[in-house]
Amino acid sequence: MAIEHSLKHEILISANADKVRQAINTPEGLRGWNTPHVEGGGDVGSSWHLKYTGRPEFLWRIDRDDAEDILWTCTKGPGDAVGTTASFALASTPDGRTRLRVTHGGWPHDEANFIKCNTLWGALMDHLRDYVESGVADPAFS
Repeated sequence: MAIEHSLKHEILISANADKVRQAINTPEGLRGWNTPHVEGGGDVGSSWHLKYTGRPEFLWRIDRDDAEDILWTCTKGPGDAVGTTASFALASTPDGRTRLRVTHGGWPHDEANFIKCNTLWGALMDHLRDYVESGVADPAFS
């Protein structure tokens, strides 16, 4: 039985969960923190096409979009990325913030692109928080 590995990140965002969800599940939201080059409408079963200048592009199929959980599956990307999943779990905190846990799972190992993606997700989460809290678009990658 093969062991699968997962990247995990958690951040607190000073905004309600609906505002965080809009940043993750709308083209305008993704353009605010991820990349300005986003194609897709956000419907379950469709895909996000994320393009990055000088970097590989990704296709993420949207498999679930619930109030507390969003799930994407990578269908195009470099190396071992295809077949991995990105899960966004949102929970409201008693002080009105939103806890966002991101898990990028299904990796066959914890080397090479796994390590690179861990760094990239950390940068992306900072940009996501800044965008949601300020309302000012500042994508991590062009």
